[in-house]
Amino acid sequence: MQEDKIYKHRLKVAKKDELKYVSHLDWQNLILKVFRRLELKLVLSQGYNKMPKVSYSPALPIFIESECELINFQTYEPLASDFISQFDKFSPNGIEVVSLVEQTEGEPKSLENYIQWALYEAKIDFKKNHVYNFEKIRYIIEKCLSSDELLIKKKTKKGIEKIVNYRSSLKSMEIKDDCLVFVLKTGQNDETPSLRADEFLKALFEDISVFRIKRISFFDAEMRVI
Repeated sequence: MQEDKIYKHRLKVAKKDELKYVSHLDWQNLILKVFRRLELKLVLSQGYNKMPKVSYSPALPIFIESECELINFQTYEPLASDFISQFDKFSPNGIEVVSLVEQTEGEPKSLENYIQWALYEAKIDFKKNHVYNFEKIRYIIEKCLSSDELLIKKKTKKGIEKIVNYRSSLKSMEIKDDCLVFVLKTGQNDETPSLRADEFLKALFEDISVFRIKRISFFDAEMRVI
């Protein structure tokens, strides 16, 4: 018996506005709901509890927007020519399709392992800010980059607090076009721990509510844009 042909896709979408308040789990359910409305014939996993073979880029913390959220999914049928317009039609406000590509056989299956770094920008709302100016921010940046340590308190799954040095998780940081721009480790890697953008900024600044944080793009281990 001939096996059904499987079509593999990678969708890149922006997640903005009110959707920055949506948790990662709710985000996953939202995307699956859009797929159901589109009546896609999704490939399911094996086993007793079959689930659609849909994977997502690393979780985006709430209060952070994104221009590069990735969704890998598989279907038994090719996508309709008007898939993007129909996806937009059935999506809530705040989602915008950036690109849709077909995956090749040689590409990694797991986005968590494929994605290794992420570029962020943090724009300061000077109406809320009464503490920082660009001179002070530049001083904090230079101090951080010249140090061998970036110590952040973390809680283990067992609730035990420990201090972790995340300096290797920061690849670069600068002020560009009135924004703080930085690249942090993300995805799964045993040697270099992943670092959330909100936790990183909180380690450097007293009040991160003055920042409007956005994830701009992902990179693989060779720093190629995904």
